[in-house]
Amino acid sequence: MLIIYQAELKFCFIRVHYSELIFSDTKGVTTNKTSLRKTGEILINEPLLFYNHILQIKGSWKSTGHPLTALSFKDAMNHELIWNCHHPKALTEIVYDDSTYKGYGYAETLSMTIKPWNLPIEELRWGRFLSDDYYITWIDWKGNYPLHKIFCNGTEYNDAIFEADSIAFGGGIFSLIFNEITVIREGKLSSIFSKMPVLKILFNRRLLNTTEIKFKAKSTLNLSTGLTASGWSLYEFVTWGK
Repeated sequence: MLIIYQAELKFCFIRVHYSELIFSDTKGVTTNKTSLRKTGEILINEPLLFYNHILQIKGSWKSTGHPLTALSFKDAMNHELIWNCHHPKALTEIVYDDSTYKGYGYAETLSMTIKPWNLPIEELRWGRFLSDDYYITWIDWKGNYPLHKIFCNGTEYNDAIFEADSIAFGGGIFSLIFNEITVIREGKLSSIFSKMPVLKILFNRRLLNTTEIKFKAKSTLNLSTGLTASGWSLYEFVTWGK
């Protein structure tokens, strides 16, 4: 499983470019690469095209469905966060480490003018599931601005019940079961950024004390009709620091 992050961070007159690649192979061994060097722009069109010469990876995402409705949060000072899931499920081809990987992929953009440590969040559950016939994305914020949404094949539900190894939603119609759960990464953001001291200087203590646990899991979606769908899930738990 390949995870790619690319960000541009602005702090007053300081601009930082951040790229990260996480590769978890079939044996559960995880490789991580990061860079603070500027790379080419992501072309968010159809298909979405990505190339990062620093991390030596390139890929394309061809959408198989419609983008999800963008979600946003705005504080009293009109600082905002906008989440845009433009490829909830895509036919994806990635070239990395002299190998080509083909399968289902996912792509989103997060734009924010609010400082991340000022977000009214205490805990976050986020993830997605992809299979031949179903794609599911969920967002669960806990805090002063609770947000509780799950999308299944583009339809929104607001009744998800989260357990350590499952999610039930749709009034009992759907049950997503996580099997063979593998922890891809776990720790405070301060340890994740330990090799990038410039980020530790720029970020607030609350953000650096935030903990993240990222998982992958073979998954089965069970329907009350008796139908099932098999695929993979990528999800994470994030607890904001003090």
